[in-house]
Amino acid sequence: MWMIIIPVAAGYIFGAFKPRWAARLPVAAITTASMILLLIVMGARLGADPQVVGQLATLGLQALLMAAATVFGSILAVLALGFILPKPGAAKEGREQAQGPGGYKLTLVMLLSVLAGFTLGWTVAKGMLPLLNHAATWMLGLLLLGVGLDLGMASSVFASLRKLGLTIIFIPLGIIVGSILGGVLTAAVLGFPLLEGAAAASGFGWYSLSSLLISQLHSPLLGGLAFLANVFRELIAIIFTPLLARWLGPVPAIAPAGATAMDVLLPIISREAGREYAPLAFFTGGVLSLSVPVFVNLFLSLCQ
Repeated sequence: MWMIIIPVAAGYIFGAFKPRWAARLPVAAITTASMILLLIVMGARLGADPQVVGQLATLGLQALLMAAATVFGSILAVLALGFILPKPGAAKEGREQAQGPGGYKLTLVMLLSVLAGFTLGWTVAKGMLPLLNHAATWMLGLLLLGVGLDLGMASSVFASLRKLGLTIIFIPLGIIVGSILGGVLTAAVLGFPLLEGAAAASGFGWYSLSSLLISQLHSPLLGGLAFLANVFRELIAIIFTPLLARWLGPVPAIAPAGATAMDVLLPIISREAGREYAPLAFFTGGVLSLSVPVFVNLFLSLCQ
């Protein structure tokens, strides 16, 4: 948690109190370069992890279906709440400035980065998983530092939170409901207990914690499914967030990220949805992260 908060806070303080110095820094270039490097490292981590590669053959398709269903359910739930949430036009200027060459190009770059990293990890870096984990941590820290600098230089960045007021809580609640319904629907299609599908979907993108809890409290098989499903959810969010911000607006673009809206996806959301939506994304990711053990334990206790 502190590896997330400290870089953002440090960047924000520096950007807010020393804006002239911060403006001289190539923040956009630092953010883009570190984002691409992080995606390559993330892909390499997956490719170098024998657990991931081994489970792809047996659980890959089922996990991909669950990931797609949870993402789709989250987006639909947030869209259904549109009558009480702010309209996308509030962040139009921020999105246009952030997107630069366009969301389509960035989506392609991110997809190729993950694929290149996975290939590298699978073929070359199989014994380098600890090193890759450390590299990912530092790349994420650099990326979040850039987000903090960007937020600090924007004096009105928290205006969107004030506009939302108490309705801010409906965004993570909608994502929770949509994700769980997606997991239940997947379980119904694949023919396993609905409560198990709900538990696996309750990772909300946090694959490490959810898979560990499920493996210990229920079974390694369901834990493996939850692990891959939430890994795929994060990858889907990375690839499609730029397009969703362009097509549906900033608030629905937060939905696929789930719990990762407060860390890995935060820079992408800030860039593509507009930096004024970064605090909302961080809040949403935090609520969902706290919700993971609650809902996983709830549904697994009902299974018994």
